[in-house]
Amino acid sequence: MAEKIHAELLIQELSSAGVYDPVSIEKLAVLIRSRAESNEISRRERALTAKVFRDRMQQIEKEGKIRFRALTRTKSAGDFLDCQVSQFLGYGNMGPVFAVSVDRQPFALKIYSSFELQDMMRIHGHFGLAGMLQDLAQEDGQTFLSKFGQKILAKKPSGVYARCKKIVKVHNVGGDGNYIYILMDLLGVDTLNRVDFDLLGCDPFDLCLWAIDCAVGLCHLHIEERRLHLNVRPEAFVRRDVKEEDRLPKYSFFHFPKKYPRRTGTPSLTTEFVLVDHFDTSISASDREPKGLGTVGSWLFVPPENVMQLLKTLRQDHTRFIVQGEPIQAERTVRLKRSQMDDIWALGLTLYQLLSKGRLPFKTPTTATEMINSVLLSKFDFSPIPHQFRSLLEAMLDKVPAQRFQRLLDGCPDNIISRKVMAEAVLYKLEIAAMEIA
Repeated sequence: MAEKIHAELLIQELSSAGVYDPVSIEKLAVLIRSRAESNEISRRERALTAKVFRDRMQQIEKEGKIRFRALTRTKSAGDFLDCQVSQFLGYGNMGPVFAVSVDRQPFALKIYSSFELQDMMRIHGHFGLAGMLQDLAQEDGQTFLSKFGQKILAKKPSGVYARCKKIVKVHNVGGDGNYIYILMDLLGVDTLNRVDFDLLGCDPFDLCLWAIDCAVGLCHLHIEERRLHLNVRPEAFVRRDVKEEDRLPKYSFFHFPKKYPRRTGTPSLTTEFVLVDHFDTSISASDREPKGLGTVGSWLFVPPENVMQLLKTLRQDHTRFIVQGEPIQAERTVRLKRSQMDDIWALGLTLYQLLSKGRLPFKTPTTATEMINSVLLSKFDFSPIPHQFRSLLEAMLDKVPAQRFQRLLDGCPDNIISRKVMAEAVLYKLEIAAMEIA
């Protein structure tokens, strides 16, 4: 059996020596459990976000409303938008999310710290909302948040995936001092990890159609938006109730003109899942530059190749700065190569949880050492997965990137193989499963 790897000491000594910037230290600190902590990594990640927004949250709780300057074409320049807070929905990776009402219409409002975003981008590379603003500046000269708002609102759904509306719709964008606000569709409070499938139903047919929803959302992002999500996880897919006649997609993508064989009276006919959080850590699909730890959404969904890269960098930096005493001359982070394979691995873990009633293929880790050993050394158990999906999940969660890539493309038609968009390969195989189950 392979020797277990212990990483907490590396992180502690590197952090104490100030080798990395504050954001990286905070990100790495999530992987260290103190004696008083027994909660899992994902809860500590949410606690880190809560710490950044503590003062703003107290103000919102006291006032019961959120006011910001609307910067899109839906409001004249300088107009303020008043949002009555109905409910705190939770923390995303980059900020809190509220259910609000504007002119008596329900919306979801997500808040970002512009200071945090700009500071992270300086060290960690272009990503997320700040990176999108910077991309606009490179395209059109000097840019403002208003131009970003106008651009995302001017974009009408186009392309086969965009028309299926599996990414949350943005209605307004605004700013107020240090904060950026994005007003979106209010989808509900049930994310994929909160849904009680014992009540909703666990029929493989329904599960397959919900998995297709997730794959369509990722195809939309990768192909129509040309961005990688980098924070795919069950919380990134939110449940939405729909009328039967509005349930999309109706037609299969790769077996047209066949329709998806939706059965009357099944939960999947009136319930769908929509991708969110695509402004948080996403990067351009054409961006090949390694990114800092600011682009890490949830540690539990980082693929093994990046876990290996993290461990290698920690060891190298420990040797340089701790053992050899090399002076630290500038703020640093751990840079990781990000690609579509990150999203595919994370989608594989997400679908594993969907198809196994919330389980993971490994014991839920609470520390860096446990995470490394779980992802790199443990043998994944696919027995809880219905047999119709087992080979697909085994391919998506292959620990060797090249094998993951090839196994997903095996059996795909030439147009998918030539495009080399892995989300399409996943969708194609889910379509086949849906047709066979029906």
